[in-house]
Amino acid sequence: MLRRHLAIPQDSFKCKVAFCVQGVISPLLSNIYLHPLDLHWEREVKATKMVRYADDLVVLCRWKPPETYMPKLRQFLARLRVTVNEDKTRIVAAQDGFDFLGVHFRKQPSRRDSSKWFCYCWPSRRSMQRIRDKVKAAIGRDNRPSLQEKLDRLNPILRGWSAYFSWLNSAQHFRKVDQYVTWKLRLWLQAKHQRRRRAFWRTPLAYWRKAGLYSTQGRIVHTS
Repeated sequence: MLRRHLAIPQDSFKCKVAFCVQGVISPLLSNIYLHPLDLHWEREVKATKMVRYADDLVVLCRWKPPETYMPKLRQFLARLRVTVNEDKTRIVAAQDGFDFLGVHFRKQPSRRDSSKWFCYCWPSRRSMQRIRDKVKAAIGRDNRPSLQEKLDRLNPILRGWSAYFSWLNSAQHFRKVDQYVTWKLRLWLQAKHQRRRRAFWRTPLAYWRKAGLYSTQGRIVHTS
């Protein structure tokens, strides 16, 4: 067997880096690249807890001020040639709350025992606005489709959104979503059938359920 070594100068190749921002594989690539950060933080900074998904992360600090750990984070990220986005990075108290992955987290007294504190979480304002935008786009202004066709477009959106947030203290927010959906459907039906009477607005919830509209359901009502 003959083997021949082919020597090629390095300057004969040109590397092109393609960025996969917001692509399907983008979170996977971020998780692979930043995995050393997870290992380092768990091993060297045991006084805190880091929660990370892709390039979004939260560091929970209990004993020392958060400012103590920011230099350590920046130093290790520099080794990975990654910088902190200063515009999106902030230090907040748990009582003031923060948004992470579409969820708002806030530490506040328990509604059962005010002497104890609990971390409540519910869909963030941005998440609520996104579901409203999706519902509005799904219903649209086209009056030609039937109600069933509109529901076939709406139900997967509502089912997926409620599945993501169903483990939170989001019962109040789920009711708001249901109210918004039925309100938009009433507007659409009013335009479709050209009905202006006020009685048309008294469509009961049972009507929508019988028609097949998916109703979001929360589990626990958080304290306001």
